[in-house]
Amino acid sequence: MRHHRAHKFCRHFLLGLFAFAVCVLTACIPSPTATPPRQTPFPTLPLLKGTRTPGFPPTVRVGTPHAVTPLPSPAATNVPIPTLSALSTDTLRPVVQITVQDPELPVSQGQQVPINVLAADNNIIARLELYDNDELYAQTAVIVPSAVYMNQFVWQADRVGTHSLRAVVYDAHGNASQPSEIALSVITNNRAPVVQITSPSGHKDAEIGAPILIQGVATDDVAVTRMELIVDNQLVSFAVPAPPDGTTPFAVAIPWTPMTTGAHNIVLRAYDNQNQSDDSLRYSIRVFDNQTPVVNAQPEHELIPPGEVAVIKALALANNGITRIELLADGRLADAVNSASPSQQTLMEATLGAADLGIGTHTLLVRAYDMTGHVVEAPPMTVQVRDGAPRIFRETLAPVTRTSVPPTRTSTPALVLPGAPTVELELVNAPVILPRAAQIRIRARGSAELDRVELWARLPGETTAQLLMHEVVKGATDKELMYDYNPPQAGVVEIYARVYDSLQQTQLSLPLRFSVLAPPAPTSVPAVFDFGRSWYAESPAARFEVEFVQIGRALRGEFLEQSADGKLSSGNIVSGAASDTGVVFAVDFAADATGSLHTLEFDCSFNARPPVLTCNYSTEKRERGSAVFQALGP
Repeated sequence: MRHHRAHKFCRHFLLGLFAFAVCVLTACIPSPTATPPRQTPFPTLPLLKGTRTPGFPPTVRVGTPHAVTPLPSPAATNVPIPTLSALSTDTLRPVVQITVQDPELPVSQGQQVPINVLAADNNIIARLELYDNDELYAQTAVIVPSAVYMNQFVWQADRVGTHSLRAVVYDAHGNASQPSEIALSVITNNRAPVVQITSPSGHKDAEIGAPILIQGVATDDVAVTRMELIVDNQLVSFAVPAPPDGTTPFAVAIPWTPMTTGAHNIVLRAYDNQNQSDDSLRYSIRVFDNQTPVVNAQPEHELIPPGEVAVIKALALANNGITRIELLADGRLADAVNSASPSQQTLMEATLGAADLGIGTHTLLVRAYDMTGHVVEAPPMTVQVRDGAPRIFRETLAPVTRTSVPPTRTSTPALVLPGAPTVELELVNAPVILPRAAQIRIRARGSAELDRVELWARLPGETTAQLLMHEVVKGATDKELMYDYNPPQAGVVEIYARVYDSLQQTQLSLPLRFSVLAPPAPTSVPAVFDFGRSWYAESPAARFEVEFVQIGRALRGEFLEQSADGKLSSGNIVSGAASDTGVVFAVDFAADATGSLHTLEFDCSFNARPPVLTCNYSTEKRERGSAVFQALGP
């Protein structure tokens, strides 16, 4: 009877102690991403005096899982079990509880999950075992003898499906507990990593050429294998973790040096070991340049006859964008050229002309403006107008070669599928006047998760469209974006958007058409009739054909003469000027071997309706003649 009461007291005491341990464990279960100590004995009664438990190896991961049905006996394993010779035979089984932080949350294939096993016995816990679908996954012996013991196994699923995890413990007398079991659902790793930019943050301005450190962190269920830095939809650099299979979390610090001014969009893109990717939120940095622009200019000729136009060639460079180049003659505005797209015009070349210069020496000055208000002037130049100055400068203009514009990408035809997403466009700041950007609001919605949004533009006179923006919008079914579009020229622009969802269904928006207006000129430049066309004339001595190229008021071009005897000569207009009432130009045939010394000088009056040039001319032999030129075409 006394023995029965003692046994009953031990049983009640053990159950109470186990309940206390479960309560403590419930409040202290670590996060799956935490790394707590693997083995922690709980406070319990001291060991019986005179007992001794030998040491055991740490947790053992079984190399080749084997079926275990029924559960193996203590003698069937490689880990020895201590015996307590000083104690009487113990037939009371230990108890065990297995827990995980989120048992209802699916686990990705390859993801590491901490599994907590808590055991208690009336004497000493000797060994803990973890089974995965009846296969021995890992086992560990108790290092610090205790009646209440907790161990954390790190379990990783290699197969998709439902996994039944069971824990079994043994006491020092070889008694096995009833198994404690939980079920976890393992799915294919189809969850993309999560990435964010941690630095810089807030509003950021940067100076061109100054390095910026872009910092970010990405996390994944299994492992992050690569992080990319993308600036303005272009890959700039990337980083990979030291472990070849990846790691999580993965933090990077990638330097980037801006080389162009304006607004730049920065995105960090992370990949996991399944090549799934996702982007951080877009971060914008405005890059500016404190340097003033640079301008260089030189006159075509330093000595010209009266009535000739002084032609100046100018070249300006500014990282902030060139807005305008002006030519001043003796302090007055003679000519000006405005940029059609200042934000993109870092290099600007212009040919300017100063007309109506009187006899004497004149000072010419070229001035350039950038978008930030900086103004720079080229060194002053002098041009002398003198009677008797030659119109034939014995030089021919090199033919101008123009590089063809590379073809732009063509849009992909729309694919109409049931349940496709929708996308709408809205112009926020109408009207758009250069150089101001067009602010476009994009709204995308879908019944399935969205994948990406593209923005396309068709420029005036273009038959193909060009890609303006490519934005990844994974993880959302309703997304609103803002995009600042800088039109390269004035005219009617057509913009449309394309949206894709996770099912690769796509939809085009209705086209957004709006007019881009040219900026008003700061100062007006007198308009001159456009002589840039073909003209012909018949005279008793010869037939003439001329193709004028007009630069402001200056005239250049090609000239063809067919004499009465049938001789054909080709020349170049090497000087010339146009006014509201007439035209003067000189022709040099030096490039033609048959007439290397032949020259012609024309002085013409002009009638605009219909366009007619009534000219007197002289040759290199001072022979005089007359001709009436008529325009070919409108």
